[in-house]
Amino acid sequence: MKLSSTAITKCTYLGDSTTACGHPTLPGKSYCAEHYAVVYQAGTARARRKKDIRVANTVWNIQDAFNEAVAELEAEGYDINDERWDAVVED
Repeated sequence: MKLSSTAITKCTYLGDSTTACGHPTLPGKSYCAEHYAVVYQAGTARARRKKDIRVANTVWNIQDAFNEAVAELEAEGYDINDERWDAVVED
């Protein structure tokens, strides 16, 4: 059994359309030069991942600071579980 080559020669980008672009593809790719840049924006995934890591680190730092403040209050004798620390909403 011989497998046939199914190389894509026309751009398959749809965007907001229901028909593919149809321009000649870049060698070995599924998109033309214009749409390849749209589909694979250089660095966006890495930049987003680094931003997510920075945000997570910031949240962890805030959480650590909060936990340290609670520990200091408890060391000074404050009972965080006491009802007076609960927020009460009055109508």
